[in-house]
Amino acid sequence: MILWILGIGVLGLYLSFIMMKKSAGRSVLVTFFGLVLLASLTLITLNDYQNFGMTEHTETKTKTIVSASPSKQLPLLLYQNIGTNGKRQVYNYKNSDQGKAAHTKADFAVTNQVRTGTGQNATLTTAHTTWRYTNSFYQTLFGNENNNIFVKQHNVFTIPKNWETLTTVQAKALAKKLQSLQKPTAAQKAQMQQAVTAQVAAARAKNPTMTAAQQAQLVKQVTAKIQQAAIKQAITEVKQSK
Repeated sequence: MILWILGIGVLGLYLSFIMMKKSAGRSVLVTFFGLVLLASLTLITLNDYQNFGMTEHTETKTKTIVSASPSKQLPLLLYQNIGTNGKRQVYNYKNSDQGKAAHTKADFAVTNQVRTGTGQNATLTTAHTTWRYTNSFYQTLFGNENNNIFVKQHNVFTIPKNWETLTTVQAKALAKKLQSLQKPTAAQKAQMQQAVTAQVAAARAKNPTMTAAQQAQLVKQVTAKIQQAAIKQAITEVKQSK
């Protein structure tokens, strides 16, 4: 509608200024259509640059996500820094186990936050803000132009305690370390065996009546704990590395 009003102002100013003879009526019409033209241009400018007639509208959605890590035993939330100051990141995740990898938008108007929750599932809460017209009058006046223009977005990742947050570079370094753990040297095997034997002996000292089946189960548990500790140590090392 504003463009029609602008056109009427231009046409009316032209006709009254060019086609009419000098008179009081001409002066009134020139002033009126000049004000219409000026007001239309001002409103269009304010709408384009100041979002006149519009308000910020935020929609918040929460969904469950899964790790983009190939290992279910080691869920990771991966991210990559964008820019040179490291204040903005792009996070990688999946919407389902069978789904393709997704990522947050690489935009300086998009901010991300990661926090640890108490639940078993990871979630992503997105607050998406756009400009929308305050009412139908402004929407009709400006012909719905600039409606739903993106303003900003804030993402909150809430991850379980067993998740780790790493950069993509750190994840690659961790993968190499885990590969070496899967193929331990003779010295590493001997060290692990020694640690398992010591813990089993300590448990037997506390419980002399422990059966062979119980000992075998204990060996599995102790071995798993040692392996988990080795993984944690590898994660700590890659996080500390530059």
